[in-house]
Amino acid sequence: MKRKITTMILIILLSLTVVGTSYAEEFQKTGTTGFGFLNLPVSARYAAMGETGICMPNGQADGMFINPALIAHVKTPNAFSATFGDWYLDTEHHSASYVRNIPFIGSVGIFMNLFNYGEMQRTRFFAQDEVNAFTGDENNIYLSEGTFNAGAYALGLSYARQMTDKFTFGANVKYVREYIAEYYAQNVLVDMGFFYQTNFSSLRIGAFLKNFGLETQYVNEKFKMPQQMTLGISFEPYGSLDDPTYISLNIEAVHPNDMSEHINFGIESRIANLIVLRGGYKFGYEYENLTIGLGVHFVFKAKEFDLDISYMQHKYLEHTLRYTLSMEL
Repeated sequence: MKRKITTMILIILLSLTVVGTSYAEEFQKTGTTGFGFLNLPVSARYAAMGETGICMPNGQADGMFINPALIAHVKTPNAFSATFGDWYLDTEHHSASYVRNIPFIGSVGIFMNLFNYGEMQRTRFFAQDEVNAFTGDENNIYLSEGTFNAGAYALGLSYARQMTDKFTFGANVKYVREYIAEYYAQNVLVDMGFFYQTNFSSLRIGAFLKNFGLETQYVNEKFKMPQQMTLGISFEPYGSLDDPTYISLNIEAVHPNDMSEHINFGIESRIANLIVLRGGYKFGYEYENLTIGLGVHFVFKAKEFDLDISYMQHKYLEHTLRYTLSMEL
């Protein structure tokens, strides 16, 4: 058994190395897919740890955004999570998720993931010979025609179950829609997640296959889905996840189909079951790397709550903050 575990660990580490060496890939895939909001970090905890966490079984309800297998490890009958986040250029990103544990069946969940581009001005362009007739001003070749809204959302169902005391499987099925004014694109996508607790100390292994589906079409333009495969390992050099105080390390390799591969590192330290400190660094991104965060765990009316905040740094755009409230009922 130990030999099998060692072999599995070596395979995972080799996979991480192979992904890391592909940074030099010359072919640029950026902008070749749609529904890009699906690959944005959702929860404050996940964002603060450098977008790692697929091997953290204490992920609560927002685990279905990180790795749906994790919701099978929610310890209470019900769990809920809601996130609010400012994104770049005055856009907003929100989410909510709910998990219900059903004995002998597994964990089921529902979620929504919303992205708001805001209200925009609709204008009409005139050719130079039309300017005087329509606008009366040769210096004004645009006519305002009101405003329109743009945004995107995903609505989904999740299911997860512990197949053995060490292996867990989970999946999401989600309807996604992206719209600009009266135009839109839509699709149905599937996520699959796996989680394995090894016998080697606290080492855990996870995998997450995200946004798998057929091509869709926006007006007359077809595009692919932003598929992504993530492999990761996690362990505690100090304490365990069940202790009031622990330190957890996460390493994940991400292979997206719309940008170059990258490796993310994350750390989480819980202190006296009250304060949580988080940090991360993302290798392979051109303009954003460092992430940090803070969490507070508290009990109110015999219910457990977690309030988290994350900070993401960007080289040129404004930095972003994300807030998550999680509860176990």
